[in-house]
Amino acid sequence: MKIDSNKFEFGIEKEYAIIYKERDFISYLLASQQIVNNIKSMADVHENIVKKVNELFTKGWEIHPEYSNALIEVASPPYTLDDFDEILEGFQVFEEVIRYLLIDFKVKNTNLKGEILLTDKYSSSTDTFINFKKEKITDIKQIILTNEVVTFLGSKDQIPNSFKKIKDLNLLYAGFISTHVTLHPKYCSKWDIKHEAEYFWSLLTLLFLSEYDINDCTFYYKGTDEIRCSTTPRSELISWADRTSIFYERSIKEIMESDVQEKVDKYNLYLDEQDKGNRTYLAKVKHIEEYPLFEIRRFHSGISLNHIKEFLLRASKIKLDT
Repeated sequence: MKIDSNKFEFGIEKEYAIIYKERDFISYLLASQQIVNNIKSMADVHENIVKKVNELFTKGWEIHPEYSNALIEVASPPYTLDDFDEILEGFQVFEEVIRYLLIDFKVKNTNLKGEILLTDKYSSSTDTFINFKKEKITDIKQIILTNEVVTFLGSKDQIPNSFKKIKDLNLLYAGFISTHVTLHPKYCSKWDIKHEAEYFWSLLTLLFLSEYDINDCTFYYKGTDEIRCSTTPRSELISWADRTSIFYERSIKEIMESDVQEKVDKYNLYLDEQDKGNRTYLAKVKHIEEYPLFEIRRFHSGISLNHIKEFLLRASKIKLDT
């Protein structure tokens, strides 16, 4: 990746879940790896779509399974706001090719008599997973695609009420989807740790003012039982599992009103927590070449990309002392 220090650029990573629905039954379908392999090899992909997908790969777009074999992530290369429509078209192309392959899978797997759906509207929709034989899979190590099962930070004695009927929260997390936005500010010639800290806290302020849970579902399924939640399941799970997010959401006003050195000190503390590997759904700071990139991670995947565009427009107008 080449960073242009004179431009405000951003990339978007959007996650989708593969859902199987048959009458009152809803489950995740473990098909991500096979779908991605087919797209990368162009196996069973309609010729009208092949050219579009190849053009996106040439521009730097990526597609891969995400954490579990029921989730797919599509990631764009860096774009400017002037080219936002091209990002919209890119995601539409990948959605089109995935849905085409899901139709093909259903034709080839006649035991899957229900609907196979690609969705960005659910997060924590169910804790049930099936394979192509419609067998229920409950071993988390057969569901996830990494060697590391997520470790939750929340106390088991304080699990949110909406999730107390779930026996294994790792199964719930294996269906957890988000949209991540990575920003490359327009770096000034004197950019230093003070600018970096100021920009970071300004971004978090925008995040907390935005409706990042817009379009989130207000229920999830356990088997055939629909369970209503008092708040969105995704928000509730984050609030319980990610202490860092809650701390900064409550203290962001105080941080923004502090002096420059205190902002830097608190920013360095945040980076220390990140370096320790502590999971956060707020943000992650990466460094490419000599430049920091800011990945905002808290958006629900079903959020409108036009809503993301509004967030980016406001982020592009953040003013720093130069």
